[in-house]
Parts: sequence; structure tokens; C-alpha cells
Amino acid sequence: MKRIFTVVITVMSLAAELAAAPSAPVQIAPALIPAPVHLQVSTGKPGFAMGGGIRVHHSVSRSELGRAAIRALMAAGVEVLPEENVGELTVTQEPHENCEWYAVRVTPQGVELRVASPQALHYAAQTLAQSLVQDAEGAPAIPSMQVEDAPLLAYRGLMLDPCRHPQTVEQTCRMLDLMARYKLNHLHWHLADDQGWRIEIKSAPRLTEVGSHRAETPTLANHDVGDGKPTKPFFFTQDEVRYVVAYANSLGITVIPEIEVPGHSCAAIAAYPELGNTDIPGYAPRVATTWGVLPYTYAPREDTLRFLRGVFAEICELFPRAPYVHIGGDEAPRDQWQQSEFARSFMKEHGMRHAGEIQHWFTRNMAELMAGHGRRIVGWDEILDDGKAPRDAVVMFWRSWVRPCALRRALDAGHEVILSPDSHFYFNFSQGKLPADPRYKPHGCQKAEQDWRHVYSYNPIPSDLSPEQRRRIIGLQANCWSESIADGPKLEYQTVPRLCALAEVAWAPAARRNAEDFLQRVRTHYAWFDSRQINYRREDGAPARP
Repeated sequence: MKRIFTVVITVMSLAAELAAAPSAPVQIAPALIPAPVHLQVSTGKPGFAMGGGIRVHHSVSRSELGRAAIRALMAAGVEVLPEENVGELTVTQEPHENCEWYAVRVTPQGVELRVASPQALHYAAQTLAQSLVQDAEGAPAIPSMQVEDAPLLAYRGLMLDPCRHPQTVEQTCRMLDLMARYKLNHLHWHLADDQGWRIEIKSAPRLTEVGSHRAETPTLANHDVGDGKPTKPFFFTQDEVRYVVAYANSLGITVIPEIEVPGHSCAAIAAYPELGNTDIPGYAPRVATTWGVLPYTYAPREDTLRFLRGVFAEICELFPRAPYVHIGGDEAPRDQWQQSEFARSFMKEHGMRHAGEIQHWFTRNMAELMAGHGRRIVGWDEILDDGKAPRDAVVMFWRSWVRPCALRRALDAGHEVILSPDSHFYFNFSQGKLPADPRYKPHGCQKAEQDWRHVYSYNPIPSDLSPEQRRRIIGLQANCWSESIADGPKLEYQTVPRLCALAEVAWAPAARRNAEDFLQRVRTHYAWFDSRQINYRREDGAPARP
């Protein structure tokens, strides 16, 4: 049986004397998001006083798990004071089927955390951070309570897209703070697309010399009209990438990089034209200045694979903890392959019946390449078209209109699946009533509004699936495509509070969820948003920080 550690940490809050000081009676129950599996709160009784912060016994810092607990508490914003000769730490080994399981017990004398793994310490710490209220005397306290909790889905993600409009390191870290607060554990970082290459690759410097800027950008008011303004080069240096990855790790979040193959590659091919289908009429690659699906795809050459091997070798070095690397695979037009004499000869040589099999060739090679680095690929659901995706590929479903049958086909073929349907989890889409400011115009292609209630209504685990099929649905993700998200305030407006709804959908089974109860809980979080100057969407549609 797999051995999973249970950690018990008892910590004491001290005033002037070295003894636990209970709080005054606490009348407020915590409004936890996502809602835990089990919560028992004793209101009207003393809780654990937090005015002096939390002190831990000095032995805690001598244990690897204890040090992880301290780091998780501090990352969650819980004040940890210098160690003293008080408190205690006990460690036991205990099997548990869910490695993200945790339990919290708060009494007037201390706080006990029990976790199934060091990762779960982050969730226990965030639960404590969300539970901080005021006692009857107005002092900070945590009510006496017991929590036992574990998530429904193992992968709970958010995708950020700095390719269409740049997002700084600071903006990215603000989003990571939000993700950690609500127990999301994967940042999907979309780092290359037609409109910009956003990560430094030392073996291919022209990717950023050429691919990190463009001649103009579509206006927010009308995506069919360019603004006529050349952009400044923007990309993340490798040091900046390492900083973001380390910051995410400190919050219990894994960063999954995405480099698109074989489509959405205009910026890369503009930098290295020999990577494209050079023998087609009118071949003139450039960094894209429009949105949408564009025709440039990688040519099926050994030189292209050699280039990609170099790129992904650096990607794997920069993201050492990522179990997956996302290869895109969506919206790869076949026109240029069909026009290219070389591509047609390649198809004939390899016994391919149609140009779509070139995409499968790229997908298979990327899967083999990643396996050599000890990783698995994730691809958008187009990698399933014609049913030839490598079995160990993780499929990320975004096309809601193909999901019902394609999802079952993927599950039956043995694929693990992450759900990200555009019908519910495209956070660049409209939430309903808009402010007058034209900067808040959303992406205009969706058919229905996606406010937090719509997000909250989603059921990721249909009841008609078999137990084995259900086990293969490993996650849920929202996507913030940035065609209409030009700055940090707009990114926050489009994301919050929908991110809270996403977190609860990924954490709690549909039978345990209640929209009206969620609304009451999320309202208590507005004060935290305000304290962090987060530009969340108010209930009347207005931005919190216009």
C-alpha cells in the first residue's frame, strides 16, 4: 500500500506570557471557498487568538514536513512568529486514498493540522487564512472548529495568455496569489502563439528578437481594425520564468508551459522562416497582427523536429516540476500542407492518406520527445481528431460542441481528460451587464453569457459515466484568452469572482453545491479583494476599481 504521511502540528498563540491565550467568544463562522467536505464550527465560544500570530515549537523547523508547514502558513498570509520552546509536533504514517486530503482542528489552545502529503499543507493553511475573523472584542481569532476535506478533482487550473496582450511578472504573481487562496493548483502558461513568442530560448534567440513584437494590434473597440502602433518587444527572460515557477511552487501551484505545435506558430515561423512550408505560393511569414485562426504551420521536416527538440529541452529545464508540457495542437489548418509539394511527398513517403495525419506525426513525435524528458504531453482536443493520439496524452477538452461523444471516445481509449469547455470556462467571454467603459468590452464570439452562476452550474462528472471513466476525468480549467484583456485590471475583472466558482466546481461534487449559499460566502470575500486592491466584478457589473 502507498505510504502517505499524516502530519500533526500543534501551534500556540502567545501574548506576553508563554502560554496559550484563548480569544473572546467568536460569533462568526468562516465562509470557506471552496466549501469543505466537513465543517463543524462552535460559535459563541472562545476560539484561538491570533493577535500575537502563531508560534511553533522549535522542533518543527527541524523536520522537513514541519518546515513545509511553516512555509505554507506564511505563504497563505498567516503570521508565524519566531520559534519558542512551546507547542509540539507529532508525525505519524497513515494511508489515505486522496493525497490532497487534510484536516484542521482549532481549539482555544492551538491549531492541529493533519495532512496526507506536504502538498495538502497549502490547502490547510489557506483554510486557516480564510477562517480568520474577529472575536467579540474585535481582535483577530479563528473560531473553534473541525474541518476534514479533500478535492473532487486533482487538476484545478487556470490558463493565462500573455501572447495576445502581455501580462507582467507582477500581474502573473497576483493571479497566482488568487489561485492559491482558492486552492487551484495548476497554472497553464500559454507562452507562444501567432501574435507573440513570450519566453526566452537561448538556443533560438530570434524567437524573441523577431517573435516578441508585432507591427500593430487589433483595437479593443473593433477587432477587425488595427491600431497602427508597433508593439515593444515583450517576453519573459529565463530568470523571470524561474522566479514565477519558484513563486508558484511556494504556493503549492505547478506551472504547466504551453508551446503550440504545429499550428498557431506564426511568430516562430516569422523568426525562422525555414521552419514553415517554404514552397507554397506567396510564402511570407510574419508575426500575426490579427486574431483568429491563421494558416502558418510547421513543415514536417527533420530540421523542424531538431529545432523543437532544442526548444523543449530548455522548456523542461525551466519547468523542472511540471509533469506535463502542453503542446497546443488546436486549430492547425491543413491548407499549407496541401499546397506544399514537399508536404505532399512526405505524406506519400509515410503512407498518409490526408494532411491531417501530419498533425498526428507532430503529436507522436512530441509525445516521444517529452517521454524522453520524463514528461507527458497535454493537447487540446483536436489531437483526438481521427483517433490517433498517443494513449498517454492528456486531452484538454475546449470544444463544447464535440464534447459528448468525443469525451467518451477519449475516456474509452484510456486518455486522462481535463475539462475546459468554452461553454462555461472561457473567462474572456462576457459575464452579462457591462460597465460603460469601452475597455471592459469582452471577446465577442460567444453565444451565451458566462457569469459566476453559469460557471457554478457546471457538472464535470456526468452521472452516466462508468466508475472507470470518471476516474479518468482528472481536472477542470478556466481559460483567460487575452484578445480583449489588455491589462491587469481587466484580467482581474474577467476572472474574479468566477475563479471562486470554478474552484468550488472543481472541489465539491454537484450534489454538495448550492448557488445561494455560495453567493453569501463569496460576498464575505469582497473585503479581502478590496484589501488586495483586486478589480473584481461587482454584482451590478461594475468594476470594483474603475
